Amino acid sequence: MNGWLMQSLIAMLLLVPAWISIGFFDRNFQVKSDIFLIWYFMGAAIASACLNGLSYEKIVPSCKLASVMMLIGLTFGSAANILLFRAVVIAPNPGLPVAIANVASVGVFLVSLLLCRWLPSYFSTVKIDKWSLLGVGLTIIGSAIIATRR
Repeated sequence: MNGWLMQSLIAMLLLVPAWISIGFFDRNFQVKSDIFLIWYFMGAAIASACLNGLSYEKIVPSCKLASVMMLIGLTFGSAANILLFRAVVIAPNPGLPVAIANVASVGVFLVSLLLCRWLPSYFSTVKIDKWSLLGVGLTIIGSAIIATRR
């Protein structure tokens, strides 16, 4: 099995208790999803740095790059995660918002295809075949079913 596939499957399994914890903490300890989000990502950031044995030089490749990465997190990352963590708490099933949000993979798939062709010196080649297109199609269909049958 491919290294990326195995890592993705393990991540999928590890995310199940993380997503379920959001509603559990809200219901049983009155910890709102926004507060849970802060502690969750603080823990993830600390663990990432410690488990990888990263030095300051590796964590901050340059002030300019660190600033750009921080800006991406402050805009796209924060808005997406705040909305998603809130949706998990109020949805009829905590898996529904996660499933719909994961359709972002379709966007990543398609935009990656365009970027590798338009800017090949900046983006890696993307593999595309009939099976990956079928998977993208099924993802879109599945998300549409979830959204319309809520």
